[in-house]
Amino acid sequence: MKIELSTTREMITNNLSLKILAGVLAVLVWIIVNNVNDPVTTKVFKNVTVTIENESAIEELDKVYEVKEGGVIDVKASGKRSILHRLQSSDIQAVADLSSLSMTNAAYIQLSCPKYEYVELQSDTKMLTIDLDDEKTDQYKVDVTTEGSLPDGYALGEIRMRPNLIKVSGAESQIERVSEVRVTLDVSNMTGDFLKNLKPQAYDANGKLMDSSRLKFSSEKVRVSVSVYETKTVPILVEATGTPAKNYHLISVDYEPQSVTITGTESALEKCDFIHISCPINGANGNIETEFALSEYLPSGVKVVDSVESINVKVTISAQKLQTVHIPISDITIKNLSEEYEAAFVSGTDTIAVEAIWANAGNTSSITASDLGAYIDCKDLKEGLHKLEVKFVVGDSVLIENTSYVKVRLSEKEKEKEEETTNEPVEATENPMLTATPEEKSEEIQSEVELQEES
Repeated sequence: MKIELSTTREMITNNLSLKILAGVLAVLVWIIVNNVNDPVTTKVFKNVTVTIENESAIEELDKVYEVKEGGVIDVKASGKRSILHRLQSSDIQAVADLSSLSMTNAAYIQLSCPKYEYVELQSDTKMLTIDLDDEKTDQYKVDVTTEGSLPDGYALGEIRMRPNLIKVSGAESQIERVSEVRVTLDVSNMTGDFLKNLKPQAYDANGKLMDSSRLKFSSEKVRVSVSVYETKTVPILVEATGTPAKNYHLISVDYEPQSVTITGTESALEKCDFIHISCPINGANGNIETEFALSEYLPSGVKVVDSVESINVKVTISAQKLQTVHIPISDITIKNLSEEYEAAFVSGTDTIAVEAIWANAGNTSSITASDLGAYIDCKDLKEGLHKLEVKFVVGDSVLIENTSYVKVRLSEKEKEKEEETTNEPVEATENPMLTATPEEKSEEIQSEVELQEES
């Protein structure tokens, strides 16, 4: 028994130093192998948001705060590669406790990673600093900004909001920067009335969106109801009314635009086929250039879709001398006369007098009958005596200042008669007036008198 114990002791103590060295080397090899397969490395996570705790500590001071520095930081994480491979920015917690503010209004930022224990976190930004300010509240009207576009043929109608006034509270320095409160309305592809709840946002005087995280709105949502109407394009008619000064004449009325697109309720659009504007020229002795606001000439319930608010009008008034042109009756062309009839002028004079001026105020030459192209239209007229207005083919070159009439008698054309080969005498044709009854004679005479009186 003693021999066995002695042998065991010798086995353990024999070359003891070498055995200890081998054990140490084994541990080192294990560490080296592990580090080779899963080494320690680093990874930077940018823009980690710092969570602020115990804000009530500031409220107890009757103050509000604004983060000056340290609200968002970059964090460097160190640990095994296998862990960092799975580590995400959301796994990192950065917390600043406002109940432990320093004299310089700074709070230490504590970093932690509860999900992975063996991760070391560091950041170059150690402190969160804030500015303390008095709280202020102001009231603002809510404006609507639209984005997107409606389909062709549709336009926005009335927009209603509830509430349309909102109180905004925050640091006095921030509230003083607020210029307006808006909601953004997306109208893409809308063809009918719709309703949306939108978040109000604050903007500065330059129209830049402000950070609203430290602002409190009296209403977190604005209820916006929108009407969508169909559109309609209508012409604009500008009419010169009145008479220019003596010896002056109206040449033309020019204006732009000549049509606009309008929108409104269905019933309102049905009643609006054009927009009529009267431009007074009484006593005018020169050109008139003026502007008319379209909104004043639109019916109730209708508005202009285009960005056109007014129409520019130019009225040309000329001191050009009025010319009297004598046109021979024989120079008047007869148009659209039925092949069954022939026409003859019935007039006590050989000419008609036409008063005209050149549309081009700078033209001083004489106007001749050939410049006017006078004609009468006999379309659909039957046999008998007619009083017709003389019309002219002048285009835009000449302005006719008076209206002229002529009397024309239409009668059936005489038919060619075949000569009879018989020796029987041909009966004489009776005069209709001789064989007519007294009533028929009276009607014919009365018709002649009426036409003479009209002329």
